[in-house]
Amino acid sequence: MAEQIASKIHLNGKLKNFKKIWEMFIESSDRIKVSQKKVIAKWKLIPPEIIYALEAVPYDLLLHEGLTRNVERNRETHRYAIEAGLSADFCPWNLSVTNKILSEKKSTSVTSFLGASGVCDASLKSLEIMSEQTRKPLHAIEIPTYNIQSEKNAILFLEEELKHLFEVFSESKEYDYFEEYILFEVKIGNRIRKIIQEITHLLSHKHPPMSSLEYFIIHATMGDYLQNPNLLEKILIEIKEEAKERIKDKNIMNSNMNDASRIYYIGEPPQNLRFWNLIEECGGVLVGCDTYLPLFYETIPETNSILKDLAKWIWENPYHMPIPDRAESLSKHIKRQNPDCVMIGNSVGCRKLASSDKIIKEIIKEKLKIPVTSIEFSSSNDDISLLEPHIKAFIEISK
Repeated sequence: MAEQIASKIHLNGKLKNFKKIWEMFIESSDRIKVSQKKVIAKWKLIPPEIIYALEAVPYDLLLHEGLTRNVERNRETHRYAIEAGLSADFCPWNLSVTNKILSEKKSTSVTSFLGASGVCDASLKSLEIMSEQTRKPLHAIEIPTYNIQSEKNAILFLEEELKHLFEVFSESKEYDYFEEYILFEVKIGNRIRKIIQEITHLLSHKHPPMSSLEYFIIHATMGDYLQNPNLLEKILIEIKEEAKERIKDKNIMNSNMNDASRIYYIGEPPQNLRFWNLIEECGGVLVGCDTYLPLFYETIPETNSILKDLAKWIWENPYHMPIPDRAESLSKHIKRQNPDCVMIGNSVGCRKLASSDKIIKEIIKEKLKIPVTSIEFSSSNDDISLLEPHIKAFIEISK
């Protein structure tokens, strides 16, 4: 399957260790079928440590069901989801993920779902439908909207939500709840966070040492650590060292990338991996991406009050902030990467992104004084090349 997908996109091939990540990424949706543990399907911005601490395997639905397996979709890609009650105008990520799960509902390896209310109503609706149709339980934690004036009460509330989640699993008699389990998994996750931070910093170099597609996949591993955090950590260290050597030896990936426009990407990515190739074909290079940024932009504090620290860390996630606060928070991360321009991705049917687009664009322009553009992805994403004139024109004006 890895070769089949690779034939439709262009893998740079200069980072030798990236092949290991790629194979883990492609095989992830099949790997859970042989898992000997419970498999808890999650939405992307729920920290995977929670699920590992439940002695289960986290499964990032958007990353695996919405992206990896989306390459094989057919013309009836959304039929099951629509028949189950989702509108055809829904975000394509929600539609395709729900469709994939429902098309295999009798044989799915997922044992339960974990969502968050107060973040994205569409995503929670999708999870509710998947839970109902597959007859697998749905657990949802409520995340209060970020407001500095309500910090104490909000963190206390979320701490209780997390505690209740662990107690529910503990009551099943198959799991014993200890905060030490959470701290143990947080320590592993933080090691990976630090490596991803260091890899991201390497992209701020004058000549980024990896291709846009490579970085997007590496960045997205934060969704669930590809179900194997210990192996992922080892591979990421190898990639980081290899990338550092490429910069040190000036072994830049492509000479024609020396004058490439440095692009920071925010918002939803398309479901077509060819998009990241297209950026480079149009004369750009990715130097940062916020799709999974909130999962690694700060490490989780490692103290004796781990549940409280985890609650605070989740509550301060930029995606839970009001739009102006999120844009302010995001701007500092963008600035660190020295981009020439910013690209905002919107998926048709994602009302949350569409409504925030204008505000985020204006704040970033004001803060960073660089060009910003919006790109809208269709519900099919079949022909990503239709975006080429827009991307090319934007890159030209950003140089």
